[in-house]
Amino acid sequence: MPYCPKCDMEFVEGVTVCTDCGGALYPSREEALAAKKEAEERSQQQFLENMARMKEAMEEEMDEEAKAPSASLKGAPLSSVYVKKSARYEDMKSSASAFLFMGCATLVLAAVCAAGILPVSPSSRPVFTLVPGLIGIACLYICLKTKKGAAAMKAAAAEENKETEGLIAAFLAAHSARQMDAQLAKDAEAAGDIFSELGPEELSLKRYGLIQDYLITEHDLPDPAYVDLLTEEIYNQMFGKD
Repeated sequence: MPYCPKCDMEFVEGVTVCTDCGGALYPSREEALAAKKEAEERSQQQFLENMARMKEAMEEEMDEEAKAPSASLKGAPLSSVYVKKSARYEDMKSSASAFLFMGCATLVLAAVCAAGILPVSPSSRPVFTLVPGLIGIACLYICLKTKKGAAAMKAAAAEENKETEGLIAAFLAAHSARQMDAQLAKDAEAAGDIFSELGPEELSLKRYGLIQDYLITEHDLPDPAYVDLLTEEIYNQMFGKD
C-alpha cells in the first residue's frame, strides 16, 4: 500500500500524494524504510569521508609546522626565502589555537550526538559519537604538542634575533657605504667598466652581491636564505631603502 514516511500513514492503491503533507508516497512501507536506511548510510559515509579529509588536512599542517626550512650554500640558491623563527613562532601559536578550537568543537559535536540531541538513528549514533570524539582528542593532543613546540621556538626566535642584530652591527662597524662603493669602483676599473656609469638597478645588484660575498667570507653562515635576509637588512641601513 502507498505509504507516507513523514506522516506514517498508508493509503489505498492509486493514491500518489499524501493528503496531509502533500509529499510523494512510496509504493510501500518497506520501500520507504529501505530508502530511509539507504539515505542514512550515505549520510554516514559522507560524514566519515569528511572527517577523514579533515584529519588528513590537520596532519599535513602539523607536518609542515615540523619542517624547519634549511638549506646549504651548495644545495640552494641565494634567492630562496628565509622564514624568521619569530614568524614561525607566530604561525605555531595560530595553529595551536586552530587545533584547540577544532578539538573543542568536535568534542561538543560528539557529546550532542551521544545525548541524542541531533536527529541521528540509534544504529548510526555510535559512529557519529566515536569519530568526532577521537578527532577531538587528536586535535587537543596536537594543540598541546604544537604549544610545546611554540615555546621552544619562542626561545630560539629570541636567540636568532640577538644573533642577527649582532651580525648586522658587526658588519656595519667593519664596513661603510663609502668603502663598499670604493671596492666596487676598483672592481669595475679592473673589468674595464666605469663605476659612475652604472645604472641604479645594476649598482644595487652589485652592492647586494658585495655584501653577500663579505658575509659568506667573514662568517660561517650555512643557510643562503639567511644570508639574503642579512644582506637586505644591511643594505637598507647602509644605503637606505630604494
